[in-house]
Amino acid sequence: MIIVYLSLTLVIISLIAFAVSVMNTLKRMNGSMAKISKTGAKMQDQSKEIVNEQNELTLNLARIQSDISQKKGKVQDTVRQAKQSALTVQVALCKGRALVKNRSN
Repeated sequence: MIIVYLSLTLVIISLIAFAVSVMNTLKRMNGSMAKISKTGAKMQDQSKEIVNEQNELTLNLARIQSDISQKKGKVQDTVRQAKQSALTVQVALCKGRALVKNRSN
């Protein structure tokens, strides 16, 4: 009978030890879960910041591209006008030479 009581005592002690172990594990797990939640929240905030920065950069890129396009058009107009002016000067010179030749003949 003593063996039965000792066995029961051993079973009860092992159940108590198991319960204590489960409680310690749950406490550790809760702490880990809290850390994981904080890390997840930080990552989400950083992700939002990255998206906002990406949107700003996209907007700036569009503005820069538009500005470059406008300036390119202005430069092309200036070049076109310079070519036209050079052509006008050449025509005027040719007419002037022809006029001088006609007067000298």
